[in-house]
Amino acid sequence: MAFKKYVFLSFILLSFCGYAQESNLKNIKKLTFGGDNAEAYFSPDSKNLTMQVTNTQFGVPCDQIYSLDLTQPVTDFNNLKLVSTGKGRTTCSYYMPDGKHIIYASTHASNSACPAPPKPKDGKYLWAIYPEFEIYMATKSGEIVKQLTNSPGYDAEAVVSPDGKKIAFTSIRSGDLEIYTMDIDGSNLKQVTSGLGYDGGCFFSHDSKKLVFRSSRPTSEKDIKEYKDLLAENLVMPTNMEIYTCNIDGSDLKQITKLGKANWAPFFHPSDKKIIFSSNHHATKGYDFQLYMINIDGTGLKQITYESEFNAFPQFSPDGKKLVFSSNRQQDKARETNVFIADWVETEEIENADSKNLKKHITYLASDKLGGRLTGSPAEKVAAKYLEKEFKKIGLKPYDKTFLQSFSYRYKNNPHGDSTAVGDLVNANNVIAYLDNGAKKTIVIGAHYDHLGMNEHNNSTKAFSKGMIHNGADDNASGVSGVLELARMYSKNNTKEKVNFIFALFSGEEDGLIGSKHMAESLKTLYPNVITMINMDMIGRLDDKKSLIIGGTGTSPIFSELVQRNKPAGFGVTEETGGIGPSDHTSFYLKDIPVLFFFTGTHEDYHKPTDDEEKINYYGVTNIVNYVFRVANELAEKDKIEFTKTKITSERKMAKYKVTLGIMPDYAEYGDGLHVDGVTEDRPAIKAGIKEGDIITKIGECEIKEVYSYMECLAKINSGETKEVVFIRDGKTNKVNVTF
Repeated sequence: MAFKKYVFLSFILLSFCGYAQESNLKNIKKLTFGGDNAEAYFSPDSKNLTMQVTNTQFGVPCDQIYSLDLTQPVTDFNNLKLVSTGKGRTTCSYYMPDGKHIIYASTHASNSACPAPPKPKDGKYLWAIYPEFEIYMATKSGEIVKQLTNSPGYDAEAVVSPDGKKIAFTSIRSGDLEIYTMDIDGSNLKQVTSGLGYDGGCFFSHDSKKLVFRSSRPTSEKDIKEYKDLLAENLVMPTNMEIYTCNIDGSDLKQITKLGKANWAPFFHPSDKKIIFSSNHHATKGYDFQLYMINIDGTGLKQITYESEFNAFPQFSPDGKKLVFSSNRQQDKARETNVFIADWVETEEIENADSKNLKKHITYLASDKLGGRLTGSPAEKVAAKYLEKEFKKIGLKPYDKTFLQSFSYRYKNNPHGDSTAVGDLVNANNVIAYLDNGAKKTIVIGAHYDHLGMNEHNNSTKAFSKGMIHNGADDNASGVSGVLELARMYSKNNTKEKVNFIFALFSGEEDGLIGSKHMAESLKTLYPNVITMINMDMIGRLDDKKSLIIGGTGTSPIFSELVQRNKPAGFGVTEETGGIGPSDHTSFYLKDIPVLFFFTGTHEDYHKPTDDEEKINYYGVTNIVNYVFRVANELAEKDKIEFTKTKITSERKMAKYKVTLGIMPDYAEYGDGLHVDGVTEDRPAIKAGIKEGDIITKIGECEIKEVYSYMECLAKINSGETKEVVFIRDGKTNKVNVTF
């Protein structure tokens, strides 16, 4: 991101069909209507479901097992047929191989009343492991024909293998919650798992050779004690679970996810090479579970659902054509959870961003070998050759006869020197490729690949850093890697989008958006049908709050809704409506092209030698690239993207100032003060103890609401003056004296 532009512009900116981004789910249909409906599983012929239901409106005070005939029209609660006794509490039903019997766990033999649900302890959510649960087999009409377990403590969560030979379930009979198997008639009991923790919710692979399950597996002394203490009260805390697989005899145990938080309700994809599951690992606050898919080697994590804040219990039909799941979407009342069914649409693996590719590009571009990629330097030319080679490798065409678009400009290294000096001549290249889909419209996806070199142009934020390599891993090897990966995804997939793509990698950005200006001058002559420019600059440092700034959302009336609809789960998106910003999209906005700008924010390594590859958040980069892919796909379906001139807040005259506090402001206007996005070494802010994340509300008697009032306050201060600075940290007001 251009420093000079950054300094200047930081002051002037600031149904039945699923969501479009739920591309694997089509013709989503609601099957239940009110109450709490969950754990719906298919019969062997895919024509029926069994599920557990709570619905006080129809006299079902706690979970009971019902079946549903999918061959008949589904309209209301009366379509459900009671299978369990209607007494006690039940859980986890599953069809037997004949499709005429259902197994489930129930407490009815111990007490016909509903057992009380557990109350949270110290605000912690708990599951009850009712010791009265035993596993029964019943006909679809509700007649119990066999009791399959009869041991003290919890026996539940039973499922049947696709080959009809085995039942797997969870039991506490060993003193811990482990997975067991038995033959279909209840004989030949064998323990499968043995690690301390809650092993449960298992399902067989389609070849009946493996199990996938959730497990808590506590390791620290504190967590082990907490787990054992709760288990003694027949409770578990399901807030930290990961997905595991093993053979049905317990061998070849593998941990598949390492995401943190609650990952559960796993089920094998029909290929047995992937697992679909529910997770809240993305959530930064509140209650939010989405369905994800992951490869059995732990790679290729992909978000499947986007709508609503609870999606769980996914199961593929035996023929692999349908997915059934529970969700709180389309609620008629609060706290409703309903069962949904959808056609499963297989999408191309190539259309998922590959974090290994992203890492490869960033590692190379941000290596010392490339010396910081200063515009016009030999290292910048080496980088350009690498980018051209990558474009050729995936079969893209040149933008205009050649991939390299050369440009020149004069760079005045000392802007305060002799005013008659013309400056040094810099010769550089943009690297631009074209994907021709034979469409009538085109989208530009871009990023800049130049950086600060060894601070020859004095753009570093670190004092006395001339001669130090500024690798620019985030700024902007991260954005370049995103463009290269999107180019691969679009050029190698089997879809012919309704739009052509220009993949543009600019140089000269750090010296004032030089390369993108050069490209924008001739763009409409060569490609008069460009409908949008998407810019990725500094997308590599997603923070713990998953904060992402998207600029330009006001440059078309459809953009705001589109970016919110497609955002990854857990991301906090701040929209900046203006088309002018501190990066290359500005050049295209000024040519009346709608723009979107993806940016994870500044940080303490911004424009310093410490912006290195090992600090990149690849979870963030991968998710943002997939985000841009979804946004671009939706734009491709539009016949026209209307351009809107935004209010140029940059025209607001900024006060001249003689002092600095030494902070990097957050561009978003929150209205409660100036949010500090970073602090600069050896400047007044850091010396006074002001940190990233603080919110400055006052300097002296001068009130601060955003960047403009902040600058106006600075304009009133002379060098050497000491003022009281008021700021908020973690909700508390702090005051420090700062000498400017």
